[in-house]
Amino acid sequence: MPYINYPGRYQWTEGRNAGFENKDHYKGKVIVLLDENSMSQSEWTAMCFKTADNTTIIGSQTAGTDGNAMDIDFKGFHTRYTGLGVYYPDRRETQRVGIVPDIEIKPTILGIQQGKDEVLERALLYIENGK
Repeated sequence: MPYINYPGRYQWTEGRNAGFENKDHYKGKVIVLLDENSMSQSEWTAMCFKTADNTTIIGSQTAGTDGNAMDIDFKGFHTRYTGLGVYYPDRRETQRVGIVPDIEIKPTILGIQQGKDEVLERALLYIENGK
């Protein structure tokens, strides 16, 4: 949460937890595709999925813009910032860092010219061989 005595600094508080114990949970592989256009809620959702052992994130690093958005208008100027800190369960930062994929792959110019979806192709390869 924001530390009122020092703007821009946060104080650690216990926050939300993702999921719960469920012995009947989905046992298959979960693949999450992300890239630099993934922001905010999609980053949070990816972290929640990642708390399960069967999730692999494929793509490129996200924008690092998670947290609640606060808008301020002041004398013709507009700004937006987050009013709380967002961290991985192990307390690593995500803001300004983003979600780092388990398998990094980015579209190439050649792939785009050939009409390929290289990120999706990589995800399908991972599903087939686990690598």
